[in-house]
Amino acid sequence: MRYPFTGLLLAFLCLWTGVSTAADRSPAIVLVDYAPAFEVSSDMAVWLEPGRQATIDQVIKSPAKFIELSPDAQQEMRDSNTLWMRLRIRRPVASQQVWTLNIPLPFIDSVVLYQPDKNGSWTAQSAGNQLPQAMWSKHSLYPEFDLNLQTGRDQDIYLQVRNFKNLNIPLRFAPALQRDAQRLAEFAALGVILGSLMSLALLSLIRFAEHRNRADLLACAYGLSISLTIAAMNGVTGALLGSNTLFWSSYAQTALPPFTMGLALLLLRDLYAISTRHRRHDIVLVYTGCAAMASTLSLLLLDRALAHLIITVVTLFAACIGLIGSQLSWRFRSSVGRWLFASYVLQFLAVLRLIAESWGLVPCWWEFRYITSLAIAMSVPLLLYALSRATHDRKELAVRANHLPNQDALTGLLTREAFMQQYEAAYQRVINDGEPVAVVLISVINHDHIRQAFGDTTAEQCLLRAVIKLQRVLRDVDPAGRVDGNRFGLLLEGVADKDALNQRMVQLIASGLIPIPGLAPEVTLQFQVACVLVHHNPVTPERLIAELDGLLQDMSPRTRRPIRFLEAPPTHPVVPSLNPHTL
Repeated sequence: MRYPFTGLLLAFLCLWTGVSTAADRSPAIVLVDYAPAFEVSSDMAVWLEPGRQATIDQVIKSPAKFIELSPDAQQEMRDSNTLWMRLRIRRPVASQQVWTLNIPLPFIDSVVLYQPDKNGSWTAQSAGNQLPQAMWSKHSLYPEFDLNLQTGRDQDIYLQVRNFKNLNIPLRFAPALQRDAQRLAEFAALGVILGSLMSLALLSLIRFAEHRNRADLLACAYGLSISLTIAAMNGVTGALLGSNTLFWSSYAQTALPPFTMGLALLLLRDLYAISTRHRRHDIVLVYTGCAAMASTLSLLLLDRALAHLIITVVTLFAACIGLIGSQLSWRFRSSVGRWLFASYVLQFLAVLRLIAESWGLVPCWWEFRYITSLAIAMSVPLLLYALSRATHDRKELAVRANHLPNQDALTGLLTREAFMQQYEAAYQRVINDGEPVAVVLISVINHDHIRQAFGDTTAEQCLLRAVIKLQRVLRDVDPAGRVDGNRFGLLLEGVADKDALNQRMVQLIASGLIPIPGLAPEVTLQFQVACVLVHHNPVTPERLIAELDGLLQDMSPRTRRPIRFLEAPPTHPVVPSLNPHTL
């Protein structure tokens, strides 16, 4: 122990050499023939260069700068730095299968793969948003490279990664044939989603051309915007737009989400009139939607990272406002409230997940991109269904308002005057063209008894049930009207004989004997029917109701013949006049 400091120095040198050797000799990734695709899960050597000047030769000569990190580790990426990754690959002797390396992140700015060739030189393959697709090593949705490595020994490959925001980088190795099948499945799934969204957008445009409703035009714009958003998120637009895609690929994935969210808020305002109950929230919703759409301009005016932060905050606030608005719609029992709420919950969860990944709160799992795309896509049919329900309800109210003078307020059938106008037109066709027409007068003979026993409310419900049973024996084109308190008239065109008409009326009478559900004790409807075949007995409009009503009054309440036909009055042969000259 005469030289203690010498021993400590030797121990330190041995420890430093051992650590350096261990870092330099990280375990190799073995690519075995016929092995399935896999994602790197073990630690790998990385170096975060503070600038962007280092070349591959300089990186190779600085192995001590690399440290071992998990692939799930979030990397502090900026516009001014570069991430270098080193992977040690081994292909067994006599290995024949071709392998590929892909990074399933369509939004990454730039990735360059450096690998040695047979002569020891370094070859480069490039991909990323900051490069046009014509310069990519492989035409794909996201960076993908072919591995051309020698067999029988370990070889290092290097990845140069640049991006303007934080991310963790998943690395997937796959055999070439298996990767082709994966790529085809991805294109097929995205094609189905985008094709469905484009079809829904086209349907909204057709509805706008027919109804001239602004909500349909907003729905069309929203469907197109969602389609572009999903296409940009998954790299479809970059792969399809050709070589000059630098501006689009750089800004589309950041600009489209707030623009789409702004359209969603404006569409929500048209689907549910929040201003009728919450005037202030309606104002906030409008301004938030417009601000979300206008926030995309910050990409042209500010630094990219700062603009991305502003857009992220505005998009999150817009998603919260939309969720609150849809919840208010559901709370106040809007007919489309639950569909709106379901749609905006999906949008809110998708936006929340994307923002959490952007801020580094959760790992960037590439699988969630497909789940997020599907969730966003599902919001479109939900909103369009809500729009169709709202449009149908409004149109139905408008139709009912326009037909109110001609319709009975309780049953919705024609009034007596409107029914007689229909009969007058049919009567003229019978006289002029001989068309077969039948008229039926139906009486609910136990209506007064139901009113006395159960009250006016139950009696009105029974009349409504009677109308439902009448519509089952009618075609859509056959007019029906309420001609008295408990009597209904039917105009059946094309009925030529008694047997066909009698069969329908037997079906009606039998359905009336089925007890009405929900009433205790059981209540049935007793129908009596008076019919006339107008083409056999052309009763004038002035006498029609009176003669059929007289036929009903002649029936006993307990008659076994509840269906009667109005026959033509008998005629006598004309007696020939006598010629006095023949006497």
